[in-house]
Amino acid sequence: MKAARAVVPYTLLLACCCERLCAQDASRPARAATSSAVVERYYGLAIQVDTDYKPVEKFGPLIREVAALGCDTVLLGADAYQTNASSGKVYIDPKRTPTRAQWNRLLTIARVECGLKVILAPKILLSDPVGTEWRGVIQPPSWRKWFVDYRKVLNHFADIAQANGVEVLMIGSEMVSAEKHTEEWREVIRQVKRRYKGKLSYSANWDHYQPVKFWDELDLIGMTSYYKLSDDPVPTVESVVKVWEPIKQNILDWQRTIGKPIVFTEVGWCSQEGASIEPWNYYRKQEATAKGHAEQRVCYEAFMRAWDDVPQVGGVIWWEWTDYGGGRDCYNYTPKGKPAEKLLRHWLAKRSTRRQVGQQPSHKAR
Repeated sequence: MKAARAVVPYTLLLACCCERLCAQDASRPARAATSSAVVERYYGLAIQVDTDYKPVEKFGPLIREVAALGCDTVLLGADAYQTNASSGKVYIDPKRTPTRAQWNRLLTIARVECGLKVILAPKILLSDPVGTEWRGVIQPPSWRKWFVDYRKVLNHFADIAQANGVEVLMIGSEMVSAEKHTEEWREVIRQVKRRYKGKLSYSANWDHYQPVKFWDELDLIGMTSYYKLSDDPVPTVESVVKVWEPIKQNILDWQRTIGKPIVFTEVGWCSQEGASIEPWNYYRKQEATAKGHAEQRVCYEAFMRAWDDVPQVGGVIWWEWTDYGGGRDCYNYTPKGKPAEKLLRHWLAKRSTRRQVGQQPSHKAR
């Protein structure tokens, strides 16, 4: 989520082309996605699938709630682990991660029973971080060996995604310190493409999307959105929209050099006072107040206004939907039972492109 926290919520995003964008001639500069391009857009919420204990019973109802909100997409976070930032081993913990059969059932609920598009989003969590460590600062003893493990993790989720017709697979999230190893990432992508025929993306940290050098191998530009939007814990919608203007221009200027649709993979603010000042800091003021709930709503509305009908944006994933919290006593990210939820329902109603329930299109060959 950000560069200054211990464990970052994941999230996301996403949008992808209805017909895969034609491979561009290497001799020509990349062209930006325009309003004339046929783009399938993704509007939804993120759910962190973070336990192996009755995950179908726990997350199945959440998926149905996301559909009932009016979403056409659900982003499902899938965790892998390493002990701390200096560890060399990446692994899937069977005590914290659903089995393949459980994933199959959850994806059937999402895609077949609810008619949702799915973004499957593997990410690394640190099981025993030292201090404020998080996945964006990992430094394993051997990057070569680390990527061998990481590719095994991604291949596992690629097989699940392919078997269930998942629309978008993320190849990582906010791996800031690892992003400089471009050739290793290209090998990750090559191996995944052999197993999975849907769209691929990567979720870059909000302040570190430009240094990523493997966007050309992916279908979508994924990025989070935790920008500082105010110095005032009681901002107005108009003031926040104004702050978004130069941020938006910088993103779109850069996007033109890449020529792929942007997917905001994590859009969200805690319902805490000061959320617009430090959107990434869910420890800032752990107290539920009417002002905090109002500030969350202001941030939602300002984002909606700032990014409304921008053709380069292929998707928005709001962070997040949970089976805990929500309501007047909650100060976390979820909009559930808060003023932001009513606003979000209205926004989704104008954008949802959910397919008919029971329809399960298969991937076309790459």
